[in-house]
Amino acid sequence: MVLLALSGTGAAAHPDRVVWAWERPESLEALPADIGVALVVGFVRLRGDTIVVARGRRFALVVGADRPQPIGVVHIEVDQSVSLDWTSTLRVQVVGAALSFASGYRAVQIDMEVRQSQRAALLDVLTGLRAGLASRTRLSMTALASWCETEHWLAGAPVDEIVPMLFRMGRDGHRLRDKLAAGGDFSEPGCRSAVGISIDSPMVIPANRRVYIFNPRPWDAATLSALEPR
Repeated sequence: MVLLALSGTGAAAHPDRVVWAWERPESLEALPADIGVALVVGFVRLRGDTIVVARGRRFALVVGADRPQPIGVVHIEVDQSVSLDWTSTLRVQVVGAALSFASGYRAVQIDMEVRQSQRAALLDVLTGLRAGLASRTRLSMTALASWCETEHWLAGAPVDEIVPMLFRMGRDGHRLRDKLAAGGDFSEPGCRSAVGISIDSPMVIPANRRVYIFNPRPWDAATLSALEPR
């Protein structure tokens, strides 16, 4: 057993399947060797024009030895109880915090849910990260499924990968589920290389996708072994 160093030194890998290791203690010793890990390494919370929390991961991740370096995930949360005041100062601070957490990772993912009026803030963060990361660093973003289906702004995101999340989709989610089950695809072409799913919300996954897998509970050996192909 090893306790994964959060800076990581292993070679980057881009497996077809990846499990999210969220903000809680996780043991992934039973994870099949061909499945990657996307590890939450930083958390930033915004309120108004201020960063109220910026911290690294609080919990250990136990993995088997000799696994490749994980994807470093930075979660940015906007306090929606007040209006976001996206100033140039706040932009610099958020990008700087995200870059500090992403330092040393060869693949980085930004998880930031925003309202329609806050789209520019997310694009600003991604643009700042793209400029600040090493040129070979792979940059990924999660996206609400609706962003990929009914909106038209993601083409401006300077990322290598968009991961539409096909769970907790709300009351209109059945329409997209039915569309994908019938062989359809997302309206936004940039959303056609990866998907995010949850183990408690089974659904038809379009072909030729990188699949990120979320578990609302801590991973255990039985759940991890069930990810092995049958």
